[in-house]
Amino acid sequence: MNNNTNFSKSLGHNDSSGFDFAQEMLQGDETFAINFDRIQKHPVLGYIIFEYLRCHESQSVTPYSSHPNRYFFKNKHTFISLFNITKDLNAVLYLVNYAKSGTRYENQIKVMQVEDVNEFNTAAPVKTIDRNMTRKEFSDWFRKLNRECSVRN
Repeated sequence: MNNNTNFSKSLGHNDSSGFDFAQEMLQGDETFAINFDRIQKHPVLGYIIFEYLRCHESQSVTPYSSHPNRYFFKNKHTFISLFNITKDLNAVLYLVNYAKSGTRYENQIKVMQVEDVNEFNTAAPVKTIDRNMTRKEFSDWFRKLNRECSVRN
C-alpha cells in the first residue's frame, strides 16, 4: 500500500513503449545511450541505480553463478556507462541477477553492488560486492529501501 499518493504511485505496468519508440526512431542505427531499469533517491545513500540482469532458462548460468565479468566483452559499454553515471551522480549502482518467476531458478537473486569498472582489467573488469538472496529476502530488502526513499529531502 502506498501512503504517498501526493507524489508517487504503485507500479502498474511495464512501459517499454519508450524503448520501442527510441528503437523505431534510430532505424537500426547503433545507439550511444543506455536505458536505466530504475533510479531513485535515498535520503542517506543518495541516488541508487538498479540494473536488472535476467538469466534465461536456456542459459548455462544461474542468477547465483552469473556475473558481468563472464560477458563483459559483449556489454562493456553498458557497464562502463552505468558506472560513469554512478560516479557523476555520486550514486550507488546495484546489478541484480534474477530469473523469471515460475522458472527453475526463480528463488535465486544475486545483488551486486558495483565498486569499480575497469575495462583494462581483463581478468575482472567489474568489481562487485555480492549478496545471494532468495526472492522473498530480496523483496523485503527492496521494499524497505523503497519505503526509505519516500522521505522527502
